[in-house]
Amino acid sequence: MNNKLYLRILLVLSMINGAVSAVVYLTVSAFMPHFREAYASLPELVPEQMTTMMERMLELPRMFYAAWGVLYALSFVGCVLMWKLRRSGFHCYALAQLLVLLLPLLFIGKGFFGLGDLMMTALFLLIYYLLLKRVREEEGEAQGEESN
Repeated sequence: MNNKLYLRILLVLSMINGAVSAVVYLTVSAFMPHFREAYASLPELVPEQMTTMMERMLELPRMFYAAWGVLYALSFVGCVLMWKLRRSGFHCYALAQLLVLLLPLLFIGKGFFGLGDLMMTALFLLIYYLLLKRVREEEGEAQGEESN
């Protein structure tokens, strides 16, 4: 397989992640008051093991979920731009993903930061950087050959 195909496969996975996450978090933000009411009126429907986690999630402000949704939408836009081989797409994606990592630190605190998340983000950024660079170089060489 060539570099462009690898790039496209990863971009499709990241676009799915960005689009689904944006829709989910923006929906949660929009309906958070209803979720809080439902939980308050029917707490017995939530299994005991999930009660603490559910209560913590419901305590977070709507802005947290809205910001996460917007950042994932920005990540999706970055993927679309990278699909078009734009360097700005990588910067957009990188900024969004780094802010996605930092947002919980602002709202929740240090206990929510995951080293695994940081490592996966760094790995994807490195792979995207290298593949985008190589594909852009290959495309440039192909265009140079066509003009000769």
